[in-house]
Amino acid sequence: MSAFPSDAAEILPRRRLSVLYPAQHFDVVVLSARYGAGHWQAAAAVREAMHALFPGRDSLLLDYMDLVNPALNRTIQSLYLASIKHFPGGYGWFYRTTSTIPPDSPFQSLLNSLGREQLARLVAVTTPRAIVSTFPTQAGVLSDMRRLGQCAVPSLTVITDNTVHSQWVHPYTDMYCVSSPDVAANLAARGVPPQRIATTGIPVRQAFTRPLDRSEVLRHYRFDPTLPVVLVMSGAFAALGGVNEACRILTHMDRPLQLVVVAGRDRLLARHLQRMVAHYPYPVHVFGYVEFIAELMTVADVLVTKAGGVTTAEALAMGLPVIIFRPIPGQEEANADYLCEHGAALSARNTDELRQACDSLLADPARRYRMREACLRLGRPNAARDVAALALRLGGIPAEDMATPGSGG
Repeated sequence: MSAFPSDAAEILPRRRLSVLYPAQHFDVVVLSARYGAGHWQAAAAVREAMHALFPGRDSLLLDYMDLVNPALNRTIQSLYLASIKHFPGGYGWFYRTTSTIPPDSPFQSLLNSLGREQLARLVAVTTPRAIVSTFPTQAGVLSDMRRLGQCAVPSLTVITDNTVHSQWVHPYTDMYCVSSPDVAANLAARGVPPQRIATTGIPVRQAFTRPLDRSEVLRHYRFDPTLPVVLVMSGAFAALGGVNEACRILTHMDRPLQLVVVAGRDRLLARHLQRMVAHYPYPVHVFGYVEFIAELMTVADVLVTKAGGVTTAEALAMGLPVIIFRPIPGQEEANADYLCEHGAALSARNTDELRQACDSLLADPARRYRMREACLRLGRPNAARDVAALALRLGGIPAEDMATPGSGG
């Protein structure tokens, strides 16, 4: 499997190896990154599905950039979050500028060398049958290693948005999992053979595939069952621009509603929101970073959020109409366009449009129903299962040992 000698593991200190790699062999290694929560959540969903469906198969989930250099990873994370929160136009410019870089360009070659030695050591220690990437950097490194004859492990890349950027596309990637036929066509137009593309959907956790009793969830969280619920999600790192303005507008609408806000890891934002809505006459529930998003989506009538690929995939799986507020230029604008074109979302570029969109949806149950149906048509709740099955099949796991991947729909 690996092209590296067995003693390559000695390059890393044994103490660090024992922490990072508690077992010698993993059937699948899943590599991701924490630039926003979406890439990591998609990776965790694939690993969760693999363990649930194929309990005899071991997998390992790692932050690739942390493997490369933890200090560098923290610095890049900070710069990334600062750019999308405070300079979204600059981030959009960078995204567009790099969207068509050829895979053999000097810039891409430089990126494809990032962490190559660390990845070689990881492969030597864990001897995986397949490697899954839900972030593009390591996908490029793996492709270049394959080209150079430095790694023989098959690789599968999961594209976590409804568009294709050049950073995802590499000539020696064995398989791509994409969100929709539109993305599959885009990938094929970039020269990827159709047989290397699987339209699985974006992986979501199993919690988003299990039906819940809405009345029980309302009772559990002490929500008012007589009021419509508007769920506002700022993202894990509060990257949704204008959360304060959004909540101010929603709590000053003529229509009574119940507001549920997830402020992510920004504790200052959560405290500020609690003070800001203290005199609102109807219930407001402010949460920090939580794991029970599926339950909140179950009771919500409308979701207000940014257009992250995984968050919107979760909403599609749950059949929850979305209002996309101020999408970040780049991949989030593409995600917003895709959902709006298919009738699953409305876009609001400012607070006036947000007020109008929310009021129109709450006033029109039939429209919400049509949007819910559009969400369910687009949603692929079994994506994580299908990606996991494809990864195992790519790694040569016998067919009798695994379920056959479905369509993901």
